[in-house]
Amino acid sequence: MSLYHQRQGILSQASWSSDMHVSSLLALALGAATLAEAGKSSDAILLSKVKTLTLRSGKQTTHRRVTPIPQLRCVGGNARKWASENVDVVRCRNVGSDYDANDVQWTCEANLPEEFKLGSTEVVCEGYDSPDDPYVLKGSCGVEYRLQLTERGEMVYGHGSENSWTDTLIGFAVLAFIFGVIGYGIWDNCTGGSRRPRGRPGGPPYGGGGWGGGFGGGGGE
Repeated sequence: MSLYHQRQGILSQASWSSDMHVSSLLALALGAATLAEAGKSSDAILLSKVKTLTLRSGKQTTHRRVTPIPQLRCVGGNARKWASENVDVVRCRNVGSDYDANDVQWTCEANLPEEFKLGSTEVVCEGYDSPDDPYVLKGSCGVEYRLQLTERGEMVYGHGSENSWTDTLIGFAVLAFIFGVIGYGIWDNCTGGSRRPRGRPGGPPYGGGGWGGGFGGGGGE
């Protein structure tokens, strides 16, 4: 066998050995990932694989590390005070991730009366082993949402609860101004007479002498 063929055989063996090494590393990595996934309990699920969520009013989430929370919780909006009687079920759909696979984006909707609409929504879930765990506890997800009035809702219910304190303060200020003007008018009317000019005691009002005894008859002759 020539030196050239010997070298080619050595290079082929080295290449085959390198390929086997890379394949072994990949197999070990996949095996480790499989073992890690297998080590999770059956109630752990990868959040990015969850396609839909259905949340109901009056229900609590499951819990493992932290206390349960309501599946639905209204956290704001000018229709917040009507949330409990109008929002029964919210359905959220996984629409993909933002900057990595674990940053799942959701779109949520609900069947509501025409006076109301959902504002911003946020899906909150319990990480299985830690807050940053991509696996979450099944049934631990809830939705925090804001409830807003539609144009029709504002016609029916007014501007809603977010503006109620402002409206109340403005109302009090207007009433205080009106009562202040009325009170000042009464006070001015009651005290105005004491500030008018008065005549001298015993004399005619506003001063001025009398006509005296003029035009009387002359003395006798």
